[in-house]
Amino acid sequence: MTESAVANFDGVVFAGGGCRCFWQAGFYGEAQPRLGITPKYASAASAGAALGTVSLAGIGARALNNFKRYAASNPRNVYPELLLSKQPMFPHEGLFRAAILETIDKEVMSIIQEGPTLRVALSRAPHSRVPRGARIAAALAAYKLEGWTRGRVHTRWASNLGFSVEWADAAACQTVEELADLLLQTSCTPPFTPAFERDGHPVLDGGLTDNVPVAALPECERILVLLTKHYREVPNTERVHYVQPSEPIPIGGWDYTDPVALQKSYDLGRRDGEQFAKTIESD
Repeated sequence: MTESAVANFDGVVFAGGGCRCFWQAGFYGEAQPRLGITPKYASAASAGAALGTVSLAGIGARALNNFKRYAASNPRNVYPELLLSKQPMFPHEGLFRAAILETIDKEVMSIIQEGPTLRVALSRAPHSRVPRGARIAAALAAYKLEGWTRGRVHTRWASNLGFSVEWADAAACQTVEELADLLLQTSCTPPFTPAFERDGHPVLDGGLTDNVPVAALPECERILVLLTKHYREVPNTERVHYVQPSEPIPIGGWDYTDPVALQKSYDLGRRDGEQFAKTIESD
C-alpha cells in the first residue's frame, strides 16, 4: 500500500477485544499523526468503541493512565462473596463507567460531537419463545466457538441464530453520561456486565454479530481495520487494509486488575504503529 493510499484513508474500524483494545489506542496514537490519517467515518464494536472514541479524540494516553489507576485499585475480577448482596460480583461495569466519566470531559465531548462519525454496533436478539437467558448464552457460545474453530475475522454464527446489528452514532450523544451508557451497551456481555436495554429493548455486545464491523462503512473508499488478535489469514483488499498485533497482546479481554499488562498492551500498539508508519513512509 502506498503512502498516498494511507493519506486517503477515509474510514477506520476498531474491532472489539476488551482490554486488548488498548493496543489500538497505542497504534492509532503513533501512526495517525505520522501519516496524517484523517478519517471521515469510523465504526467499532464492543470495547473497540470506547478505545476508538478516545483514539479519534486524541486522548488515548489519558484513557490508559486513568484506567490503569482503576485497575491498580481492583485486586480481583470477581467477588463471589457478594453473590447474595446487592453489590455486583463483577466490578467491570463500575470501573468502566468511572473511567469513561473521568476521561471524557465537556471539552473532549465537544470534539467527539464534531466528528468523525463513529458508528457503534449493538446486537439485538430475535423475538422468540426461547428464554432470553438461553438465547444470550447460545449467541455467546456461537461467537466463541466460531472464533476458536474457524479463526475468521468476520464471524457469522450469531447472525445465523437470528441476532441482528443496529448502529448508534457516538457523536449524537448529548452528554458524557449518555455516551458512557452507549459504550457499555455495545460491551454488554453478562455476567461481566448487567443486561442492558436501549430504547426499551435488550441489547448485547456489538461484536456478536460481527466483531470487525467493516460493513458499517459502505461509503468509504479506503478503510484501515485495527484488529486485537492475530488471525491465520486476513482478507486484505485494495479497499480494506487489516492490521493485527505483531505478537499476542499481553492482557485478557476482561482483566481489570493489571495496570502493567495494560501499559505493555498500549506500548506494543505504539511499536506496531511506528513500524506501520515506517513501512508506509519507505514506500
